[in-house]
Amino acid sequence: MLGNIAKVSIKESLSARLLLFTIFFVLVAEIVIYVPSIANFRNTWLEQKLAEADIAILVVEAAPDYMVSRMLADELLTSTENYSITRRLSEEDMQALMIVNKYEVAERFDLKEISWLQSVKDAFGTLFKMNKTEYLIEVTGPATGEGNGDVTIVFDEQLLYADMLEYSLNIVILSIVISLFVAALLYYNLSKLLVRPIQNITENMIAFRRAPEDMTKKFKPDDRDDEIGVVMHELAHMQEDIRKALNQKNHLAKLGGAISNINHDLRNMLSSAQLVSDHLNTIDDPVVQQLAPRFVKAIDRAIRLCEHTLEYGGAQAEELNLRTFDLHNLVDEVSTSLGLLDDSKIHLHNNIKEGQKLTADNDQIFRVLMNICRNAVQAIGESGNITITGTQSDDDITIDISDDALGIPEKIKENLFQPFKTGSRGGTGLGLAISKEIITAHGGTLDLVDSSPKGSTFRIVLPLHH
Repeated sequence: MLGNIAKVSIKESLSARLLLFTIFFVLVAEIVIYVPSIANFRNTWLEQKLAEADIAILVVEAAPDYMVSRMLADELLTSTENYSITRRLSEEDMQALMIVNKYEVAERFDLKEISWLQSVKDAFGTLFKMNKTEYLIEVTGPATGEGNGDVTIVFDEQLLYADMLEYSLNIVILSIVISLFVAALLYYNLSKLLVRPIQNITENMIAFRRAPEDMTKKFKPDDRDDEIGVVMHELAHMQEDIRKALNQKNHLAKLGGAISNINHDLRNMLSSAQLVSDHLNTIDDPVVQQLAPRFVKAIDRAIRLCEHTLEYGGAQAEELNLRTFDLHNLVDEVSTSLGLLDDSKIHLHNNIKEGQKLTADNDQIFRVLMNICRNAVQAIGESGNITITGTQSDDDITIDISDDALGIPEKIKENLFQPFKTGSRGGTGLGLAISKEIITAHGGTLDLVDSSPKGSTFRIVLPLHH
């Protein structure tokens, strides 16, 4: 399920749905506006055509005996693009202009008494007759001149259809432009205020669920006071509380598993110290000079074990102080801190490229390298070599730390990064456990990649940038 959430397709994303719904609703609004608009356009167009015909028929009224020449009549009909024009003031008073050829009227319309619904029906009826040619219609409407008569005209409906089609295309283009513009504005604002913050919250929740201990994935809420801002701040606090709880629970669980071994070790060490102390109180001879070091050593071991145990049990997840530093120089500092100088029998070979940059917590990475190299020094003994190399890729850097000791026993490998289980030479085994936690908090990995009688190699993989 988590993988499906992380791989949301473009069509299924919230931002894409928001854009599509915005465009859809704007288009619906334009359609609602278009329906009465096209009906009103048709009525206005017909009224204008009737007004032109009314003006043309006045020529007949001004002519002697209401008669005009055939040429003038044809010119008037051609200029108004009509087959006939009739102006009726009464049953007896009527003027008419018409062509000589016979014609057949396909449909008749009266604008004097027409409802809004009928206007819409007639408008779409005209648009759906696009394939018909020479489709003559008769339209009657009130005259605009003196009197209360009416005017009737006959013309080819293709003239009306052409203008209505052009008007519809203009409406469509305007609707698309308005839809895209409004959708872009709404999409930008809603995406900025809602979609992107939700995406950031979702991505962070997925990353936190996969690796709650990774401190590089710490959620940083935006500075806003609305409901989204409250969610962001509460999410950040919740993750911080969960990290602390998980860290404390993990450490306490490990301490609980090791407490019996710690008690056993402490009992043995303190018993040895008690025997030496009792012997020192009763014997006053040179033997004291031999027993005293054992006494001190036993007490030191007991104190050191207690300190490490308490330190580990009370540890909290530290904030990472990320900055870019020179890794080559850091390895040199580790060599100096371990006392591996030029005249030392144990040599640390720094094969990290000079000027190699890394963005991480300088002190934490130093601590990791110190822990691993110190273990290598203890495993080598009197003389040997430690080699540190680095390989950079596009996104991360691989650091290999190798030694030529006798290798790590198989029994220790099973719990190599578990505290209190792999310690040797009086150690507690906390070094590698803490080192792995530090690398994990950086979003990287720490593993043992090779161990044989010829030596061991630990590999650290860290992202170059965060």
